[in-house]
Amino acid sequence: MSLAILNNSNKHTAINANTDDTTLDARRRQVIKKKVLAIGKMSRSYTVLTEHPELVQRLKSLSNGKLPIGILATGEEGIQEAIRQKTMSIELSKIKEEKDSVLSNQPTPNCTSTRGHV
Repeated sequence: MSLAILNNSNKHTAINANTDDTTLDARRRQVIKKKVLAIGKMSRSYTVLTEHPELVQRLKSLSNGKLPIGILATGEEGIQEAIRQKTMSIELSKIKEEKDSVLSNQPTPNCTSTRGHV
């Protein structure tokens, strides 16, 4: 909505402005537009944090206490997907560790014992 107001005011000021003032106004509009977008992103992040604190906490615990960059912007669905991915990667790493430990503890088929042989 704020962007619509800015775009509408851009049309009115462009008609009445001089060429020198137009470039200055365009820069100022860009600065204001970036601020409006930043406030919108922060508002979205705050909403996600307040509406889904248990999902955020669960993801933080899976991610060693830090949220992945940009995850709050994806909303509830993005957080749930990130939790699924983290859980799967943890499970896969556990399976790989178990497989590696089993393989390292098993003797090779061609292994011969040297006990009793000189």
